[in-house]
Amino acid sequence: MKESTMHYNRTLNKEFSRLLEDSGELRWLFEYVKGRDDLDFLIGKSNNNQWISIYRGLSRILTIRKTREQLEFRIDAAEAYKKISSDIYGIKRLSQCFKNEIDSLISVVEKDTKFDRYYNNKKEGFYQNELSRKFGICGLQSDDFVIIDKEALIGYTNITEKNKVYGRIRKGYEELQKSISKNDAKRYGKEIDKKSIGNELDFLAFDKEGNILLIEYKHGTNTSGIYLSPLQIGMYYDLFTEFPKEKLEMAVNEMLEQKKRIGLINPNWKTPKIKKIIPVLIISDYNDKSSAKQKYCEILKFVRGLKGDDFLKNIRTYNYTSQDGLTKW
Repeated sequence: MKESTMHYNRTLNKEFSRLLEDSGELRWLFEYVKGRDDLDFLIGKSNNNQWISIYRGLSRILTIRKTREQLEFRIDAAEAYKKISSDIYGIKRLSQCFKNEIDSLISVVEKDTKFDRYYNNKKEGFYQNELSRKFGICGLQSDDFVIIDKEALIGYTNITEKNKVYGRIRKGYEELQKSISKNDAKRYGKEIDKKSIGNELDFLAFDKEGNILLIEYKHGTNTSGIYLSPLQIGMYYDLFTEFPKEKLEMAVNEMLEQKKRIGLINPNWKTPKIKKIIPVLIISDYNDKSSAKQKYCEILKFVRGLKGDDFLKNIRTYNYTSQDGLTKW
């Protein structure tokens, strides 16, 4: 059997993972993030690169990477955050606690309006953060699903192989986007063929029935994002269904078990046997007067006319609010 050129497994090595686990040198950071509603983790691995990142909504305020020295790690972030609090970033000893520095950074970010779009405006970043915590670090044993990964991205052996798989699939959806615009540019927008489809899945989750959930999130004010979401979700669905099943099952189970050990997923959540891949759309603060839902159905019908009736036939759609949780959209 030919070796797959696709790879996906964000599991940290044991040494790095132990930093966040019970009695680990960075366990204080786990407790700190868990205690703040506006923060969440993203841990991951790509080739030889591993990281522990702290997010505030859509904004990565710091990323921790190991150095070659056994007792050191490096903290990095976007330049905007370094300018606010340079004391956090750079080389640190594992024994150092920089809780006060993070407090100072966040206190500035909370008041600076240029950062509002990442969290304070209570749109996409706010709800993505809330969803990730609700079905992750703050999750319950009884939850219907758990979030395994966010900003999920399949890797490839090299750029040539990426173009063969990702490039081919993406090009097909870009052509569909052009066809939609050509069919009715007035209704769907003259510039929709220029909109980026995106290359990262918002959330990869796992439900109690054993289904891998490919979740795309949209805020209700993002009208075109909602009705064009079948293209984005369809692309992710094609990529993950083309990914070797055995490797995907192994990756999901390894990531799940590691996050249980750390506490990023409830340790008592029962792991089922993997069954199907299900595409999911979640929307927050949807306005019933919006045309997005009707156009979303029209786009689905249009694409099915070109790709076949099986296109996203098993897609699940939900509305999410802080008060009511997930309800059918």
